[in-house]
Amino acid sequence: MAAIKVCVVDDSYETACVLCEGLRQIDFEAVVATSGEQALQVCNEGDIDLVLLDVCMPEMDGYEVCRLLKENPRTRDIIVIFVTVKDSKEDIARGYELGAVDYITKPFNLPMVMMSVRRALKTFRGFAPDELEDPACTDPLTGLGNERHLMQRLQEEATKASRYKYPLACVVFDVVEVNPMDEDLGAVSLDDLLLDIAIVLRNHSRCGDILARYDNTVLAAVLPHCNVNDAVLYATKITEEVDSTIFADPAFPTTARLAVGIAACNASQSIAASDILGQAMVCLLQAKSNPVSRRLVVRHLTPSGATV
Repeated sequence: MAAIKVCVVDDSYETACVLCEGLRQIDFEAVVATSGEQALQVCNEGDIDLVLLDVCMPEMDGYEVCRLLKENPRTRDIIVIFVTVKDSKEDIARGYELGAVDYITKPFNLPMVMMSVRRALKTFRGFAPDELEDPACTDPLTGLGNERHLMQRLQEEATKASRYKYPLACVVFDVVEVNPMDEDLGAVSLDDLLLDIAIVLRNHSRCGDILARYDNTVLAAVLPHCNVNDAVLYATKITEEVDSTIFADPAFPTTARLAVGIAACNASQSIAASDILGQAMVCLLQAKSNPVSRRLVVRHLTPSGATV
């Protein structure tokens, strides 16, 4: 089967990267357009199957893009799904009237967006279910990679880091405190909390970083071209944002705290992925043993062992 090609249209490059990563994890080809005019050009020139389309863009908004796509014989059969902050009944109705098959509001749940994409392709393009199956590399709750994806990509990056002589860091996070702000109401669900923390990770990560849910409440980030100091800065920004955020459903206001383990290797080292992740987990366990005074533990790795 030819690769399914999706055009992601959003003037926020960071948002587009999140959607593209989700698409690539289910083996779809993703193309980014950061303006309405660019989207029309990509769709007119490329073999695009589906468009994920933002509404709020300068010069030409998403509604106009959709209208022009549907008026053009070359592009009118392209499936359109809106992904936007505009969420009034009038906005949603307008999207469907212009020819969209689905309308998703931000902030979005990445797995739900991918589910909508697969459903639309099955319904309107006749793709068989087995052609659209997840390749078992995505965590269904957070939309991040799963353990299998993490180990595969970490090994790939460890090999490349050794070959091309650049630093590599692995950061693991775990939830150590969940505190309801109202004891009578209780805390938000753990699933909702993990989904929000995953969004925090995405907001602070680069397009080339690898994010995954490793196990239960443990989330991981593989950071190519990142030395230990930059890895500590990255982890600190995430823990500070989590500390200052009231999470999820307003009916269940909740605060949370994270512990962090970091393993980093230098540009000339050759270390197995299992060793890098294993040492990061050792650091995490040390951080969790006394999260008040020591929430972040770091190890520099060498081929012969690890040094704290």
